[in-house]
Amino acid sequence: MKTYKQDGFEIIVKNNPKTPRACISCYFSIDNAAKYAGVNSLIARLLVRGTNKRTAEELTLELQNNGIELSSEARQDYLKAETVFLNQDFDLAKEILHDVLENSTFLETSKEIFKLKGEITANLDSSVAKVSDKFTRTLFEGHPYGNTVTKTLEEADFITADILKDFYKIILKSKKVLVAVGSFEDEEKVLNILKNEFLFLQNHEPKGDIKDFKVIEEDKTVKIIKNSANQAHILQGWLVGTADSEDYAKLVVMNNLLGSSGLSSRLFYELRDKQGLAYTVRSSYEVLRHAGILSFYIGTSPKNINKSLDGFKTEIIKLRDNLPTEEELQGAKENVLGRLAYFSQTNEQQANMMARDLIFNRGTDYREKYVQMINSVTRKDLSDMAGKYLTGKSLIAVIAPEEYLDF
Repeated sequence: MKTYKQDGFEIIVKNNPKTPRACISCYFSIDNAAKYAGVNSLIARLLVRGTNKRTAEELTLELQNNGIELSSEARQDYLKAETVFLNQDFDLAKEILHDVLENSTFLETSKEIFKLKGEITANLDSSVAKVSDKFTRTLFEGHPYGNTVTKTLEEADFITADILKDFYKIILKSKKVLVAVGSFEDEEKVLNILKNEFLFLQNHEPKGDIKDFKVIEEDKTVKIIKNSANQAHILQGWLVGTADSEDYAKLVVMNNLLGSSGLSSRLFYELRDKQGLAYTVRSSYEVLRHAGILSFYIGTSPKNINKSLDGFKTEIIKLRDNLPTEEELQGAKENVLGRLAYFSQTNEQQANMMARDLIFNRGTDYREKYVQMINSVTRKDLSDMAGKYLTGKSLIAVIAPEEYLDF
């Protein structure tokens, strides 16, 4: 593996011999708050829709004719653009990625806003989407993390192509990471080619203005009336440690044991199998740069809202007061590490994993450290995490018919 680092720009080249398809993945740190909700998403959608050199139609045709995949996406903390291609198409693929990153026109902004609003409106027919949106928007009110799809619907019509271009220029000057993984026999040569090709990215003006969000100071419940719903959807969440926290690996394993491992998780077994409360029940641990959110979700009969919330509490107290078995602990660890292995097999997966680690300042050896951290988690750690985080203040969001929301 060869590396280059200069002025907020890092390049990594990794050789995986005899693999037919390669990936170049470029991540940009998002350190500033956009003027309107939806800006980041629209930049990602339009970034690959034509440049000063290639119209959208020409770009699509060239990619199809050469079997090259080109994509982009925006998350709360980063913007990603990547290309996946056959090894022999390296020169064309990296040139197209360069063109897209430097010369995108954002010409179809109005059209893309119309499409985005339609997609959001259709998606919000889902009760799960509505309750998730309400939960996130309430939890991060006044913070960019709270720029949910409903807020995007409210603000999208204020967005112009110039606003997108200006904010993209800010993103281009943020910290950035480019990772290439493929069958590269001469890693040094590939590194030098990428340095020259993406020289325009070697500019860095760290001017982040994203402020801290408000912590949960008291238990809060938000309710959404949907009289046509035949299910209640409940989301309860707590602010917990991020990936930089000493508790990170412990939280990952605890989440797996409680509800993210499907049929073998405690929430599934206790609330669905034994009590018959749930159609669906799970937990999740979302890790952002500035926040960690551990949440429980259940879809249940509206008459079982209180029973479900009590069930959540019971499982938390049970874990806090009683150490899990060694078998449970090892099963959770194996599940976590098994997923890690499964989702890091292809060159694309490896490039993305490495780029994310680097954009969050975790280093190129973070995977090995992560495995060690997971393996070091103890039974007591899981009980301690339940007591430290899940008995604290929480936010609950519920969507159900009005007659069931009096609780």
